[in-house]
Amino acid sequence: MIFSATESSGFCKRCGTVHRLESSRAVTACYSLMEKLEKHQTIELFQAIPRHRHLLITDDLFGKSRGKMFGVLEGVRRNGKTVRLYAFSGQFNGLWHVPGWAPPLFEISEFQKINYPEEKRIKTLGKELAKETRHCARWHTIKRERRKRSRLLMEKIHTLYRLTNFHGETVSLHEAFVGPGGIPTGTGDCCAPKLLNQAAALHIKPLGIAEFFWGKENKSNSRHHGHFYSSCSSKCEPILGFLLCGLNTLTEPIKK
Repeated sequence: MIFSATESSGFCKRCGTVHRLESSRAVTACYSLMEKLEKHQTIELFQAIPRHRHLLITDDLFGKSRGKMFGVLEGVRRNGKTVRLYAFSGQFNGLWHVPGWAPPLFEISEFQKINYPEEKRIKTLGKELAKETRHCARWHTIKRERRKRSRLLMEKIHTLYRLTNFHGETVSLHEAFVGPGGIPTGTGDCCAPKLLNQAAALHIKPLGIAEFFWGKENKSNSRHHGHFYSSCSSKCEPILGFLLCGLNTLTEPIKK
């Protein structure tokens, strides 16, 4: 397994500066997690989950589905006890929430109400598009409608995200995001945002975050099995400034 120094960082509008959290304090915890993934070949590591057990095995990460980023946050509770939080990027075989792993930044029930009906319609449009002759008038009409519905769906989903920092401030994804253009798909679903959001919610002071890739290399060949990586620049950095805000001056227990 290959380690190189990494960090989670982002510009904070509130402070007008870049906040950073290095990886060194969480690297050992990542190696421990790697050993468990290697040995058990499942992410069912913290609590028995019989209902979804078949969805939690890691075989697909080394096959057609390719690998996924995993992350560990090492922190300390108010009583001084060291604690580790764990996260995987996005969903795992369609599951947003797996006990023992950091949850998404939105309420799953609200996500399902918005996403599933519209996603079904978008998939239907995709099937209709495949049946049409490419570049005919009908093909272009269907393609425009599918693109429009996809864009509007993503905008609705983004309104569900809630981010909490170490000042105890909670804002929407749009309020936290720093950068030109629209919010990229998948923003807020990576390991670092999940871990920091959970740490703030549980009143845990982070000491370090480390993230690694597990499984077959991604299609762009930019992620490789067992390698450590810093938080991504396109989707993470624009919101990590907000999520890390308050950490550098956090000397007293976080107030409820």
